[in-house]
Parts: sequence; structure tokens; C-alpha cells
Amino acid sequence: MSERPPWQNDLWAGLMARARDERLPHALLLTGAEGVGKLDFATGLAAGLLCQDPHDDGSACGQCHACGLLAGGSHPDFRCVGPPEGKSVIPIDTIRAVGDFFALTSQYNGRQVIIVHPAEAMNPSAANSLLKTLEEPTPGVLLILVCSRPSQLLPTIRSRCQQVTFALPAPAQAKAWLRERLPGDGDAEALLALAEGAPLAALRLNAEGGLAARQSLARQWAGLLAGREDPLAVAAQWKPWGLARSLQWLNSWVTDLIRLKSAGSDAAISNKDLGAQLQNIAERLDLKALYAFLDQLTEYGRLTANNLNEQLALEDLMIAWQRSAARR
Repeated sequence: MSERPPWQNDLWAGLMARARDERLPHALLLTGAEGVGKLDFATGLAAGLLCQDPHDDGSACGQCHACGLLAGGSHPDFRCVGPPEGKSVIPIDTIRAVGDFFALTSQYNGRQVIIVHPAEAMNPSAANSLLKTLEEPTPGVLLILVCSRPSQLLPTIRSRCQQVTFALPAPAQAKAWLRERLPGDGDAEALLALAEGAPLAALRLNAEGGLAARQSLARQWAGLLAGREDPLAVAAQWKPWGLARSLQWLNSWVTDLIRLKSAGSDAAISNKDLGAQLQNIAERLDLKALYAFLDQLTEYGRLTANNLNEQLALEDLMIAWQRSAARR
């Protein structure tokens, strides 16, 4: 298992104290921003609960037979389910298999653990199927739902789980943790700003070349207003980064543009490395056009759970952005 980050220590200690006292609920809902380590925490919790010789803090030993089975993906008392490969939605058949798993008898220490990630990806039929399982909990079985957008879960599912909220770490703690894991030329501060303070997301962005790609995409985005770029071609360049991340970046940039228009300086903007480009864009657009585009971003953010065609969505957004220049 990977080393647990320090901002999770209190949550870990609290859950392990409950586990020692046999007071764990039958279902946990781990919530928080993407990139704070919820899935790693859930996997570590499962490993600790299934381990035959855990450490004093409840973490898995990594050496026993159960740990070996878990590492090899063959532990009979553990499942981790999510969308099928290449899909973004968890279908009902996957969740029905969860119910079948609950009906099995534990083969080792009496515990069984199943993780559903990302839980908000369940389609309505799958969510209703899971709700039936939650309404009839099985002794000795722990269900862990990992979710970045709990508002997209059924309220009845949320009410039947104990919620564990993962807050973003303090900026200084996040920066120190990230710097230890970046190569010498890594810009921890810029990466954390880009990842909205989520350290694991920042680490992934660095591995993917996110800073350089973002700067290139920002130039193309600015070029749309000047008529130098084709919106369909720009959308194709954005597609590899996914709609969710594209919306995150665009929201951040447009919010900064509104700050620039309102305050007249870049003191309050979060994308300081793009300050000159954003200032140039701000001079081309009025607040009405910016707020109109921000409304479109918000609407697409609301619709992301509906299995949108991401390419078409990005094309629509880039066309709308180019047309913003005509709204001055």
C-alpha cells in the first residue's frame, strides 16, 4: 500500500478506533474533492480490515496471506467495482453483483469489504438496486462508497451511509507533500493552483504535462476570440483532457476574467501565470458576455452525469466562446 498522506491521519485513527470496538457502520460514504486520496484511503481501509496481522495503527502488514491475495486481486472477501472499461456509468448488473457478493460467506476473518467508485457514476437503476442492498445490511459486510459529488447520489442512499468528509489539506501541508514527490523542476504552487488545492490531482497533472498543456490550450482559447483559431480544431485539442477537467479550467479562467473586469487588477486572480493572456481577453469582453459563458459552463457541469458526448460538448463551448466576442 502507498504511504497514507498526513491530512488523512485523523480520519484514519477515528475509523480504526471504531473498528477495534466493533462499531463500524455497515456503509461509509467517503466524500471530498477529487485528488485528495479518497480511493487510496478506502483501499487502505479495506486492506487493514482484511489483514491477518495488522500494524498497531490498523494498517495492513503487507506480508500475510490475506495481504498477498489482496495485492494479487484475488481476495475472496474484497471487491472494488466501477464503470466498465471505456464507459463512464456503472450499470445495474454491476450493482446486482454487489448484492450477490453480500450473500456469500466470508472465507477468512469474518469481514467482507466492497468499494464502489465513483459512486455518483451509478445510473438510476443501479442506484435503486444499491438502495435495496443498503436497506437490508448484512452483518460483517462493509460497503464503502467513494464519491466526489455526493449531491448526485440519491438522498436515500446518503442517509443510509455514515459520511466521512475529506477536506483539502492546508496549503502549506499540501505544498510540502507535493514538493517531496516532484522532480527538481516541478512547480508545486502552480500545480496546486491548477488542481484547486488537491495534492494527488496536482501530482497526476505534473505526470501528464498538465502545466505546459494548459498554457498551450489557453493560447488557443484566446485565439478563438481573435479569429485565429477554429473552434472545432480547438475542441479536438481539449478532448484528451476530458470534459470535467476542461470545465474546471474554463470556470477558473472565466472567474478570473470577471475578477479582472471588476477589480481592475490581477491581485485576486488564481491563474497568475496566465495573467497577461487573461488581461488581454478581459479587455475584449464585457461582464455580460463573461457571465453568459459562465452560465453555459455551469449548465454543462450539471449535465456531466448524463453521459454526454464530450466532443460535441466541447465543440459547442468553443463555438459559444468565439461568439462571445460579438457580444461586446
